[in-house]
Amino acid sequence: MYAFIDSFNHLRFTQRVLIFKNNTLKDPWCSISICLKRIFKLQEGGHLKFNSAELLEGARTPEIITDPLRTYISEARFFKNLVLTDISKLSRGSYLIEVGSGIGLLSLHLASLGFEVTAFEPQSSGFNQMNEMRSLISENWIPPVPKVDFREAILEQESKLEKLADYIFAINVIEHVHDYEDLIAQAIKAKTQNATFRIICPNYSIPYEPHFNIPIVFNKAITKLIFGNKIRNSKIPNSEEFWGDLSWPTQRGLRRLLKMNGWSVEFSHDATCEYLNRALTDFDFIARKGLFFGTLFRMIAQLTKAVRFVPFSLLPIIDCRITNTSQAK
Repeated sequence: MYAFIDSFNHLRFTQRVLIFKNNTLKDPWCSISICLKRIFKLQEGGHLKFNSAELLEGARTPEIITDPLRTYISEARFFKNLVLTDISKLSRGSYLIEVGSGIGLLSLHLASLGFEVTAFEPQSSGFNQMNEMRSLISENWIPPVPKVDFREAILEQESKLEKLADYIFAINVIEHVHDYEDLIAQAIKAKTQNATFRIICPNYSIPYEPHFNIPIVFNKAITKLIFGNKIRNSKIPNSEEFWGDLSWPTQRGLRRLLKMNGWSVEFSHDATCEYLNRALTDFDFIARKGLFFGTLFRMIAQLTKAVRFVPFSLLPIIDCRITNTSQAK
């Protein structure tokens, strides 16, 4: 089908000299550009290959940039397969909306495949570097850069769209939105009646907080009381504000909310199965989870076939498609 490397075949990198004084980075943009170059590996014919095994290895760039950049690229590479299972059924030129686009890599990739894309991304707590990373990727793309309508805002009633979307997706987004019911309502208003709105996010019925890699103890307040130091000392910028913004959605709660609004929804095991398969092959992903949870994920991953029989409410990942909806009230 589509090859993810297509969106990277036209990246270019300028040759410039880095100057360090007392270990202080004087040209961070150039350094990040070099970091990005190390993410890709030249193949025969001059094509660039996405290589997660060499992500930013040895890069002399502040961790505040390299760590999240490594993660965002890895996540875009992973989630593009889940999204392509849906949009491969659409014709080229179809209109897509990404809610919470991060550094924009997935939206750029989809645009390079011939889709029209609008990407919403407000800079909330813990995500302060994304615009810089997105600009860097665009600046280092040999023209023509795929056209994406990037909007530094959340999808809301005031958002002006020229037409309704043929597909909308929100990946790891609603857990960062307090009133995600309103966000879902706005997304439904922004799509055609038969279009799909796909949501993928952690299921907080499972006692594990994936951003801080800590167990959940009863509720948010008690968990913070016990793991407050780990939260405060996290590498996530503005970690306490980031923690405060988390809404902790559950599959049961989301199902109840959708049913209450009369929205047709279908839950799926797909994302959880893909995550478990990832635990067997993506060592960067496992390393980010730490020794305990990384080992636990790899053990559970051996049971991928059995996961298909697990109730949706007990899956670690919420994966649902909202379809055939009338316009939200």
